[in-house]
Amino acid sequence: MSNNPPIPKLPGYTVSLPQSLGDKRLAKNQTLSYTNGYAREEPLREVRDVVPRDTLANQLGATGTFLATNSPSKTGFTDSPSKLPQWVEQDRKVLRFYGYFKESVVESNIENHRIRKVILYYYLEDDSMHVAEPRQDNSGIPQGVFIKRHKLTKEDGVSFFSPSDFAVGEMVTIYGRTFFLLDADSFTRQFYKECLNVDLAGAMPYPDDPVDNYRATFGLTRGGKSTQTMRMDDFKSYVEARLGKPSHLLDGDRLRQFLEHNKQVLRFWCIWDDRQSMYGDRRPYVLHYFLEDDTVEILEINENNSGRDPFPVFLRRSPLPKNINRNTMTVTSKVKKSECYSPSDFRMGAYITVLNRDFMIHDADTFTKNWYKEHLGCTDSELAPAEVREPMVQLPQPALPPYNGYGTLEDSLQNCLALVPKPPRRDMHKLMNKDKIILRFTVRMLETDTHKHSPTDLARRFVLSYFMMDDTIQVYEPPVRNSGIAGGKFLERQRVFKPSGEEIYTYTDLYVGGTIQIFNRTFDLHEADEYTYTYMENNKHIFIMADHEILLRSLRAQAAGKDDIIRTAFIECDKSGSGQLSGDELEEALTAAGLKFTRHQAISLKRRLDKDRTGSVATEDVLAALGIGR
Repeated sequence: MSNNPPIPKLPGYTVSLPQSLGDKRLAKNQTLSYTNGYAREEPLREVRDVVPRDTLANQLGATGTFLATNSPSKTGFTDSPSKLPQWVEQDRKVLRFYGYFKESVVESNIENHRIRKVILYYYLEDDSMHVAEPRQDNSGIPQGVFIKRHKLTKEDGVSFFSPSDFAVGEMVTIYGRTFFLLDADSFTRQFYKECLNVDLAGAMPYPDDPVDNYRATFGLTRGGKSTQTMRMDDFKSYVEARLGKPSHLLDGDRLRQFLEHNKQVLRFWCIWDDRQSMYGDRRPYVLHYFLEDDTVEILEINENNSGRDPFPVFLRRSPLPKNINRNTMTVTSKVKKSECYSPSDFRMGAYITVLNRDFMIHDADTFTKNWYKEHLGCTDSELAPAEVREPMVQLPQPALPPYNGYGTLEDSLQNCLALVPKPPRRDMHKLMNKDKIILRFTVRMLETDTHKHSPTDLARRFVLSYFMMDDTIQVYEPPVRNSGIAGGKFLERQRVFKPSGEEIYTYTDLYVGGTIQIFNRTFDLHEADEYTYTYMENNKHIFIMADHEILLRSLRAQAAGKDDIIRTAFIECDKSGSGQLSGDELEEALTAAGLKFTRHQAISLKRRLDKDRTGSVATEDVLAALGIGR
């Protein structure tokens, strides 16, 4: 030992050691900081190795000053290795263990102890714990949260519990009560394996409860969520009667039935067909059978637009007798249980009598089907829903009278559909999207067998305008000088009906080369303007005559095996010998070759092949399009 006297504890003689002997910076460091947006407090520096008193006296001089040494410092920092605070990094991470504890029972001949199952939760974010006991129906024990959440101390009363203190198969003592841990969830097992490098043991069974053994011995069973108690032998009933139990309780214990089947309801869908009576109908209903007291409730399903006031309760909850005897039935009379409907009487497709009304049961919900499978042993085929849909009866449609020619067809139709006619609805889609789209054609009159015209009328030319927005047609005659005809509006804008009946002319009936009959006058659509050609070619999915691809497929099929004939016809129609064909020459060549087409299709083909807009097409291009080589 050193002979140096100790330093007296007087003012001026005390020595305040630095946090680290090798650190001469005596200022306090900043301990508050932010990491990834979270407030974090760094721990203060601590001296890990305490310097002995003799060594400290040797390092101090005679004047009490500190003698620095060249040896490295052995102190360090007790900083957490995590970059985030514990409450952030371990947020919502909970370890869960399943276990039990034994509770002694006194003054009972059935059991001397009771097994109470618990679940232990350990929250990693703040090292707190809480213990919960799962609730059991009709247990008579206050269950739920057994120990509230807080940091629990060990038996020494100083240190707190940590994850390393728990393991499957071990015992944990909390506040003098010992808990046995039997199992853990998957997250807890994964956490112990990855973070603590510990493999937890497998799940262990719960020990036998003396109450369960007692129930099994005396023919009583206690099942899972809904406690179900059944009598297994008649000897127990005999003993109860000898001990003085009332006879009306031996047949059925209403309280026990209520506790066993509380909130268990069988639901069926049924139909009452009363169409045989006056003003009767086929109505759907839902039937509820309450297992807790064997009562039945029937509710009416309100359908939309049924014309009936909502009256939901058809039969108030009460026992449902199978047969009603009006001679013996009174208001205060009670029906025996054997005379009422039970779950065994309800089957899919079967009829039940409800106050002298026949109801057919056709379906049930999922809980009801599972209950029948478990308790009555029904199969899926027996529980299959019955077909109750009836075929739709087509109502006869009233025949509409023929159009009389007055007004429009839509106005006449409204008079037949309603007593108070309403204005016909207009197609707003066409009005908005087809506005200002007008197809114009140059037309001329044609002679028919019934109508002959003078040479002057045959020389007249008209402009037919078709309005896409409302399918109306207008005919205008341009004035010609010294013709003797004033010209002007020939037909007011209106819908034009076909001679066959009530069908109007539409855009599909208009194409160059076609005919249209307007008030007993037949017109030939001779030409169209450039806008009409372009619009029809851009919408060739509705204007078939403007689709050159359909024409080419038709011509190729017709030209199969006629290559020489078609080439000869095209050469003969080329009168100038330049290898170019005008529009009329192209039509003449196709006609001479014996090919079928319309004039509008020929114009569309010529416009397609005449890419330079010169007014003519090359003969070789047309033959190549028809699949005829050189």
